[in-house]
Amino acid sequence: MVSASAALSSLSLALAALSPSPSTLVAASSSSSQTGALSSLKYTNVGGTGTYQQVTNLLPGTFPSCDVNPSCIQTTKTVSGNLAPFDEDLTMVFRGPMTLHNIAVYQPANASGTSAWSKVSSWAAGGDGDNLVFMNNKGGSTSGTWSICGGSSQSYANAAFSDAASSPNGLAYAGNLPDGQEVNIMTNTECTSSTCDGFFRGTANEAWAGSKMFVMEVEMPSGGSTPPAIWALNSQIVRSAQYGCNCRGVGSPGGCGELDIVEVITGQDQNQGISELYSFKGATGSGSAFFTRPTSGSATYAVIFDVKTDQIAIQQWDSFDFGTGSVSRSEIDGYLTTSGKVVSFGSTNSRRSHRPVGFMGAKRRGL
Repeated sequence: MVSASAALSSLSLALAALSPSPSTLVAASSSSSQTGALSSLKYTNVGGTGTYQQVTNLLPGTFPSCDVNPSCIQTTKTVSGNLAPFDEDLTMVFRGPMTLHNIAVYQPANASGTSAWSKVSSWAAGGDGDNLVFMNNKGGSTSGTWSICGGSSQSYANAAFSDAASSPNGLAYAGNLPDGQEVNIMTNTECTSSTCDGFFRGTANEAWAGSKMFVMEVEMPSGGSTPPAIWALNSQIVRSAQYGCNCRGVGSPGGCGELDIVEVITGQDQNQGISELYSFKGATGSGSAFFTRPTSGSATYAVIFDVKTDQIAIQQWDSFDFGTGSVSRSEIDGYLTTSGKVVSFGSTNSRRSHRPVGFMGAKRRGL
């Protein structure tokens, strides 16, 4: 006969196995043979007071040539506070070749981030997502819009991640992201003038503002003509024109916010995924910080944007239960205090070489 205390102890162990905590789910110790590979990277002193050029309008022009100059209308926006501008709503972008297995997004119930962080969006391979839709830069005749001056807007991604879809309804995303194709994730709530900041056009959805944690299980197989990458952008960038008229900024300072999480760089070691942070403050200059590219088997990455402590943490975890419904504040604090490389964003640095930004990167649709 099992005693009540023994039964209670067994129950506690079972519950602990289902829910991550700083003691049971820690950053991977990194079994990579690559010297210097990271399992944990933390950016501190992220926020501040500054400005970026917010897009307020994008004049379409008249086909066959952009006959408006300037067509990209911008005004100076001032932001301030912990994590600024990364406290604004962000989207996560993926570039193939890549296989996506799971994605989960967690956010606190209060603005201070002191409450438990609940799962607000999720997706698993073969499914259609819970408050999560995949989008891409192929707007035109199927969904979204196209103009001669602005190129393609956002569109809903089709199930194969290869083109646009008329809507995300009923799509079962297998998760195989082809070589060179890009998709980004948003909530399933469409923008209105009162809910989405800055200019937006065509198909435009809200993303995740305030404190948030993204957990992603992915593979980045070898080969392909385009290096794979995962990065986060201020959602205003993709809602105007990701490779054109946007608030991203060029050079230093770096505009409204971008975080390169695991980016394989052309001409560099193809087994390394570099991380770098950009905002109106400039760049961290942390381009030498890298995670091992998961070429065989999947890797789980967690990215925590925490307004309370003004930190961004990127970690590679041994595992994660994507069925977990909430994470306590103490668990978030445990992740944020995990040992690893620390980069302070207290001063500006020069921007490293970055992915090419083609104004007309997406071809005109429907011609």
